[in-house]
Amino acid sequence: MHAKRISGIIIVIIGVSLILSSFYIKSRVRSGRQEISEAQSTVSKGKELFSFTKETKEVGEVLTGSVQKKIDEASSKADSYDLLATWFQIGGTVFIVLGAVLIYIGRKK
Repeated sequence: MHAKRISGIIIVIIGVSLILSSFYIKSRVRSGRQEISEAQSTVSKGKELFSFTKETKEVGEVLTGSVQKKIDEASSKADSYDLLATWFQIGGTVFIVLGAVLIYIGRKK
């Protein structure tokens, strides 16, 4: 085998690995977003329970404020992982195409 062909195969394998990794990350992000949504629903219900008067609304904000902050942080983290997965897909596709070109160029004539 020629060096170009071997390099092409290795690059294709890296590309496939990146794409598979992106699928795994996206599935974990989806499950995380579902948990975030459930937590946000619970916090919203809690805020509704305390929204009858101005005083109880302030108490509700104090009780749910730290939880809301954690939900916002988790949502931001999920966004960053989703972006990473997207870049893995783009990079994986580029690697596969580049590897295929090297395999084609390195074939025996």
